Order: sequence, then C-alpha cells, then structure tokens
Amino acid sequence: MGLKLTNEVQEDRKCEKTWRKDAKRLRRSPPSPSSSSPDHLLVDEILTRLPIAAAVRLRAVSRDWNAALTSDYFILAHRARAAAARRHPELLFFAPPEPRKTSSTTTFYACSLRGGEAPAAARELLTIDCFSAKHAVTSPRPCRGLTLVSDGREPRYHLLNLSTGDHVTLPPCQPAAELHSEPIARVLPGGITSYLPSMSPWDPFELSTTGLGFDAATGEHKVVRLFKKRNGEHVCEVYTLGKPGGWRPCTGRVPASAANFLPGLPPVFVNGYLYWLLQPAAPGDWQIRRILSFSVGAEQFGSVYMPPRLSSRMRHLTNLDGSLCAVFDNRVEG
Repeated sequence: MGLKLTNEVQEDRKCEKTWRKDAKRLRRSPPSPSSSSPDHLLVDEILTRLPIAAAVRLRAVSRDWNAALTSDYFILAHRARAAAARRHPELLFFAPPEPRKTSSTTTFYACSLRGGEAPAAARELLTIDCFSAKHAVTSPRPCRGLTLVSDGREPRYHLLNLSTGDHVTLPPCQPAAELHSEPIARVLPGGITSYLPSMSPWDPFELSTTGLGFDAATGEHKVVRLFKKRNGEHVCEVYTLGKPGGWRPCTGRVPASAANFLPGLPPVFVNGYLYWLLQPAAPGDWQIRRILSFSVGAEQFGSVYMPPRLSSRMRHLTNLDGSLCAVFDNRVEG
C-alpha cells in the first residue's frame, strides 16, 4: 500500500512538472479543440494584435517566445488579423530630390488611401543613406515582410523591412553592361514606323533586372539578379539573405531567351517562382511576348506559355491575390 501511494505521489509530481513546463511554452501550432492551456490566448488574442516592431522586440524574452514569434503559424495569424483590421489600403512612396540638388539620402513614407479623399498625413518609415531616390527601382510588392530597392544606374541593392524600420545593404556585385537612351525604330501594324525611346528613364541605365523571392522549404529570402555582362554574356546571380559568401551563380543554366528581359523591370514573385515578361526576340516577332519563370528553391529556369494573340497585348505582370496575372493595354492597338 505504501509503495502504491509513493508511486502515485511521484506520478503526480511528474505531471505537475510537465504541466508547469508546458504552461510556460508558447504554442507553435494551431490550437486543438481539446487544448486547455491558456497559451493560445496569449498568442492569438494578444501577440497577433501587436505592431510588427513590438513583436520583433518580444523575441528577446526567451527561446520559446522567439520560436513562437517566428513560426509560420504566428506570421500567418498576424497577417490575417492585420488584413482584417486594415480598412484602407496604404501607398508606399519616396520623395525625389529637389531640382538642382544631388541628394544621397532617401526617405520612405506611407499614407492611407481613402476613396476620393486626400491623405491627411504621411508616416515616415525609414531613411537610407548613400541612396538616391532619383534612380530608385523597387520590387512590385513586399515578400514576406521585405522589400527590395536598387539603384538603376549601378549594382547597389538594399533590403527593407518597412514595418520595423530595419534595412540591410547587400554585398557588392559585378557591374552590368549599360544601356544608353537612344530612340528605337519599330514598325507597327499598318506599316507605321514609331520611334520610341528605350526603356531607360535615365542615362546610362544598367542592363539588369533583380527580384526578391522566398524559399519556403528552407525559410530563406533570395535575391535573384539577371543581367548582361560587359562582354555580352547573360548570367544569373543569387544572394541568400543571412548566408556568407555573397553573390553566387544560380544552380540552373540560363536559357537563351533570358537575353530578352526588360531592363530595370523587376520580376513578379508568386508561390515560390519569379516571373519576367520578356520583350520580343526579333523584329519580325514583335507581337509575341513570353514569360520566363525561375524556381527560387530549385534555382531552375522555365517558361509559361501564352497564346500569341494574348501575349501581343501584355504590358507587364503582377501578383493578384496569389495568382500570376498579365496586364493588357488596348491603347496601342488604336
């Protein structure tokens, strides 16, 4: 009898220690219907309501807090709550330098858009030194909280976290060939010759295009740079955020079609892939545009087929609610 009671006491003490240990640990997965621990209330009802900057600071509380606040469950829950609470979309912008002034500092702002009403005020997000807004190129939309900005004249890249105000400057990479602003003669339907300026908004313009993607298998952000070298070769470089070694060649072979990328136009990231809209391969092929794909995880190139009659009207690509969409412009047909 005494041995049985002793075993029961030891079992009770063991259960009590386990309960206390579990009570201190933040839940890292969705709550189950049978869960009686109050931890899910802390995560779902309190931490997901905090601003991103506050949640980042709370990662320093303990290892369990850090694991919970960096888990996919918390990220998706926080994003869903923020989307539900956001009544008006926000516009990200940066101010160009004043005329006759050469500014090497760029400040990013955000303002809330209300239908038909002018914004009351803009919020200052962060400031980057040694970066000119006059030549800035930004990624189409944030990728898992990060935004890529670059200088269109030279290979300078920055990753921004506009929610926390943090940013990092990427290591230097080899320069690309340059494009000079000269008119391009094109023959349109009906035999009309149109002299259009090149894609460069300033002179000279780097013959490169760079995108930001996320590898869900490894939890890593990757910056992918497709560019033309000064010797005429087209190459692709990859920089993995948080890994040493800097820029490196991509794993896959760069296809010949990659030579037709549009300089300065960033690719669109959708569900693990980057997509580039390519310019026509030859003058007689003016009506056909193709889409080049790149798997961020496997680092392999591919292509997306588009019917020629539709591809001739494509002007750029976009990510619309998780789907790859092509934007058409009917004005050029008139």
